[in-house]
Amino acid sequence: MEVLYCICTDGAPAMTGYLKGFVAHVKEQNGDILVTHCFLHQEALVTKYFPSELKTVLEQCVKVINYIKSRPLKSRLFSKLCQAMEAEYGSLLVHREVRWLSRGKVLSRVLELKDEMKIFFEQDKNYDFVH
Repeated sequence: MEVLYCICTDGAPAMTGYLKGFVAHVKEQNGDILVTHCFLHQEALVTKYFPSELKTVLEQCVKVINYIKSRPLKSRLFSKLCQAMEAEYGSLLVHREVRWLSRGKVLSRVLELKDEMKIFFEQDKNYDFVH
């Protein structure tokens, strides 16, 4: 006999509906079952309630990254600058809206390459991103 202890869902009504959802049918058989929300979806939900200051920082970082990464020449020049400055990393990470975890990695990489980015934008005479 198979025993089910926990169900992890994405929060879709077909899964979590309290009358006709899958969870409701399972709870009819086992009322003690633990129901959780998928951790990736939980993280996506958390970002909806970010303080406005954090959202602003993330949006600015994404603008800076997109400016460099969406232009092949600028991206190559930035990589060359990172190599010349012997930076630990040679490029920026692209932010993926789908994955909440990528935000932390993106912000960490921007922080680690902030000096290189400042020099890059000063050489590019793009003072919108230099603060």
